[in-house]
Amino acid sequence: MNQNLHISVGNTKTGAIPSFSLPSGKTCSREACKTCYVQGCYARKIERLRPNVRKNYEENLALMTQQMEDAEAELNAYFNMPNATRLFRIHVSGDFYSEEYFRMWMRVAAAHPGTQFLAFTKQVQIIRPYLDKLPKNLSLVWSAWPGSPVPKDVRKALPVAWMQDGTEKRIKKNAMECPGNCESCGMCWALNGMDVVFKKH
Repeated sequence: MNQNLHISVGNTKTGAIPSFSLPSGKTCSREACKTCYVQGCYARKIERLRPNVRKNYEENLALMTQQMEDAEAELNAYFNMPNATRLFRIHVSGDFYSEEYFRMWMRVAAAHPGTQFLAFTKQVQIIRPYLDKLPKNLSLVWSAWPGSPVPKDVRKALPVAWMQDGTEKRIKKNAMECPGNCESCGMCWALNGMDVVFKKH
């Protein structure tokens, strides 16, 4: 492979937890593009401020769509390294764009049980066939913005991450409020059915 995947070593929210991302908008669902992408997409803002970040995400997408087998091998090598990360975030930006791509991440997670993987998604058609087949160390969370539907089968199978802008009324009373730093909390990697709330900022 001529170009390596870009794995982020962390940011102000995730702390030192590494992540892999794709460009905002291009891999997101139509529902996402009608809600969060136009109303306050955090990744989109970062890409505008830091063009090199957008370039890295674009290169990640190109590698995944053109050389997925090589990209999977590179991910496996990354997680096979001594002292491999205990927590990993899939998609600070972007989403699962195909079943083939989603299955690849399922394989990677299953091959590395020592790492707990986390992904937020709105791609219901892609994840639906696999809701009862997820590796134990892949925490998949449905992402819900005000006005966006939460499919009933997804609601039964997955925890929900609610974006609260003051208008969201569907949040359960026992939902956990995000404290703002993934590295010091880590709860989203082990929600066990409990919902989480993110306040819009």
